Amino acid sequence: MGPEYEEAHKQLENLLGSKVELVISSGLYKGNYLSSLEELEKGLVGVSHPTLKGAFLPALRSTELLMKIEAANCIYQATMIVTRSALNVTIPLLWLKLASALKKVQRRMFVRVPTSIKADAFPLGIEELPEGVASPPKEWFTVRISDISLGGIGISIKENLVPYCIEGGRYLLLIKIGNAALFVVGKIVKVLSKREGNIEVGFAYEGLSVSAEKIMGGYIRQQELITRG
Repeated sequence: MGPEYEEAHKQLENLLGSKVELVISSGLYKGNYLSSLEELEKGLVGVSHPTLKGAFLPALRSTELLMKIEAANCIYQATMIVTRSALNVTIPLLWLKLASALKKVQRRMFVRVPTSIKADAFPLGIEELPEGVASPPKEWFTVRISDISLGGIGISIKENLVPYCIEGGRYLLLIKIGNAALFVVGKIVKVLSKREGNIEVGFAYEGLSVSAEKIMGGYIRQQELITRG
């Protein structure tokens, strides 16, 4: 056990039982999966085994993923490597090892507020199209942002635009906040169920420029104050 893990181990001990989000960014099983921090053992981290459509998520050894752990006032996150699954136990576990330092991220990055902003989107491509799914048309289309944070946004689209939105696809968004026009690149991480004739889509940024983060951060704080009344 190296010094990097020893330091992380002390932090993780205090986080046992915390909610966890596992993010697989590529491959057949890319997506976001809910879990919890259950055990620590010999330099490994044991989380409750995530599921996919009611079955245990196939977790191939050496798969790289991002682990996010919820704490009181922040989020801890680290890159992890899958080592093995333990399914024949009281709590089925997925065992992971650290591949990076455990970092503390301010929770404000993940504060999500409701909004209703129009934006334009353009498909940039997708690594691997699901079987039987056609590539989205290469043209701009209009969406409405239903909620926003510094980590991503929720998008509401009309049902007839569903062919444009493919899970795992990369998109360029043009978002107008006040007098500012922001270009943001990101990926659709989840296509949610239909609501009131629209489809809800989860979109995660690949990164934000300093200026874009400043403008979005100011808008989010403003919306928080309005929501609180």
